[in-house]
Amino acid sequence: MSQTRSRSLFMLAMLLFAMIAPLSLAGMSVTTVRAQSTPLSCEPLVRDAAPVQAESSEPAAEPAGELTQVTMGYVPALIFAPVFIAKEKGYFAEFGLDMQLEPLPGGSDMVVLTASGDFDAGIGGTGPAFFNAIDFGLPISVIAPGHQEGSPVATPLMISKTACESGAITSVADLKGKRVSVNARGATEYWLSAALATGGLTMDDVTVETLAFPDAVAALQSGAIDAAMVGEPLATQAERDGIAVRLASDFDVQNIQPTMIFANSEWAAANPVLATGLVAGFLKASRDLMNGGFSDPANLAIIEQYTNVPADLVAASVQPVYSANGYIDLNSISALQSFFRDQDLLEYDEDIDPATFVDTQFVDAALRLIGAAEVATPTP
Repeated sequence: MSQTRSRSLFMLAMLLFAMIAPLSLAGMSVTTVRAQSTPLSCEPLVRDAAPVQAESSEPAAEPAGELTQVTMGYVPALIFAPVFIAKEKGYFAEFGLDMQLEPLPGGSDMVVLTASGDFDAGIGGTGPAFFNAIDFGLPISVIAPGHQEGSPVATPLMISKTACESGAITSVADLKGKRVSVNARGATEYWLSAALATGGLTMDDVTVETLAFPDAVAALQSGAIDAAMVGEPLATQAERDGIAVRLASDFDVQNIQPTMIFANSEWAAANPVLATGLVAGFLKASRDLMNGGFSDPANLAIIEQYTNVPADLVAASVQPVYSANGYIDLNSISALQSFFRDQDLLEYDEDIDPATFVDTQFVDAALRLIGAAEVATPTP
């Protein structure tokens, strides 16, 4: 990496750190969440895996003649499975992409590296760092949706099995005044606010702590925290291990798209064919997974390869939902932006219109290549 590029990346990293570091929980309010009670059960919500298919739900694609290298950042998590499937089953190559996948531990670095041009694209959360980067004028555009939640959700609110069996916590309302963790400042806090609303609580009623999902499970077991948002497949693993149970397994977040594929705007403008191919490959993989693909041995092996999550655990977990036709919900983005503003996590005063940084031309072009799916993910 050149000295100029290194200096540029360092400055971008310092900028985003300066934006995020001083943020606090002050001024938070919760709006538009459904009050829905979720019965507490000390029995694990572990279902038998779907029947294993004999063959892959989608055949491996034939690669294009000459491939062009494209670099994409990702977090090695189950929710980003379409990226892994598209890479290993040749869907990206089918559209001329020699996809180089670069793992990262979190989304803030993804924004920095994509804005700097070190990554052509990335997949991650549209959290405070993303919105603050857009406001600062960094060259980032949303070009496709990531994942959504189904019902039940793949990121439930959990408590320790000990607290459940002892009767110390019997409902969401019992969390008033207690310590609850999220994995990071971002969409998971929106999930927590919706889960708390099922018990008539708001974020002001609990003490919010930040713990990575594996650390949160350990903290539940030790009693260091009282409840935690835990993402799959760790939620199912915590049940299997007898550590935790789901206190709220379904709440009103199905209309929110917390993750997106975003590209360096300058790269996308200069390489529209490649950006279209990236989206087309991702949509093919999303359809594969939504068409029984989470019970496909080939897919499970690929997901295990990228996440180190055992295939049987992936099959038993509550799975995310993907948009088969690449629908990007601007209202969803606006809802997240407003939520982060309520939490005093944004460094600007006026909301940004999502239409100014969402570029749907690549989804439209991708659908002309692969056709529209007959049954798309429901949209608002």
